[in-house]
Amino acid sequence: MKKQARILMIGMLASGILFSGCGKDKDEEPAVPAMAPPPPQAAVAPDTMVARVGETVITGQMLNQQLNALIQQYSAQVPPEQLQQLQPMLRQQAVQALINQDLLLKEAVRQNITPAEEDIDSQIEEIVAQFPSQAAFESQLGMAGLTIDALREDIRRNLMIQQLVESQFPEDLETTDEEIEEFYAANTEQFEQPEQVEASHILIQIAPDAGEEDKAARLEEIEAIKVRIEGGEDFAEVARESSQDAGSAEQGGSLGLFGRGQMIPAFEEVAFALEPGELSEIVETQFGYHLIKVSDKREAGAVPLEEVSEQIGIFLTNQKQQQLIGDYLKKLREGADIQYGPGFQPAPPPVPAGQGQFPPARPPQ
Repeated sequence: MKKQARILMIGMLASGILFSGCGKDKDEEPAVPAMAPPPPQAAVAPDTMVARVGETVITGQMLNQQLNALIQQYSAQVPPEQLQQLQPMLRQQAVQALINQDLLLKEAVRQNITPAEEDIDSQIEEIVAQFPSQAAFESQLGMAGLTIDALREDIRRNLMIQQLVESQFPEDLETTDEEIEEFYAANTEQFEQPEQVEASHILIQIAPDAGEEDKAARLEEIEAIKVRIEGGEDFAEVARESSQDAGSAEQGGSLGLFGRGQMIPAFEEVAFALEPGELSEIVETQFGYHLIKVSDKREAGAVPLEEVSEQIGIFLTNQKQQQLIGDYLKKLREGADIQYGPGFQPAPPPVPAGQGQFPPARPPQ
């Protein structure tokens, strides 16, 4: 049971990378405050029998890990109060996911599916590369209760399941241009977008307790940067060299596309007033002094088909894959002995709601 519980930790470990390694500096406030996920439901006692699949027991410890991973994934997409209401449904989803994992792993073993060692090595390298150092990786590994050997075994099991699932997809499982066009025409309202700008910026920070002398020095610094750009130097290169916004400097100051209400008012007002290619005057906000350059402006309206056709194709292909996986799991379940602990029996499925929203919320792994 411990080995099966560890298989869940890979996704949680990766989630930890994303949430702890990609944020802003601890002293830097975000332009739009992030919402913390709501507190989870009361944890199930670790030794509780949630379900039994053949001779395999799914425990409360395994359920708690799976549910926490689901809540973490949904917290970036769903408001906290709504996520709180969804937790009973997510708990049921977590139980079914654990049963599915067990069924798929057993079938992969039965079919003697054996991942290549180099594929396991490659996945470990990808995980390690997301940490600032080997020591940080090993520290997170220890906090997750894993050793490197246990991690290899978890990845091996995940690859076994992945290869089993992929073997169920026909080689010609593709979405045609006609299907993409039909979906776009039938769901035009899902492609409406507000007015947006694509902009980059250079930030020279001002400490909250900075005195007038310090502010004057920072102002001179950004004035000199403005002169360089107006003299012909590339904005992106100067941003990489000089901007103190750690989140965008490496991307040449790029903030991507954003709509109204996503940036602080003083910044937004200037950005939406600029024309593509135009450099702003110096803008002061609570973060410091900014130079803003707009590269594109988009009026409110439907996103053109050519800009979303690839996304639609992926979405529709994923739907086909999900249908195939669902059918395959149904067959595995029909031949399996599945028993539920008290209070963990599955609820009746909800009424189908059609094709769903595009783009859909990222499905939990």
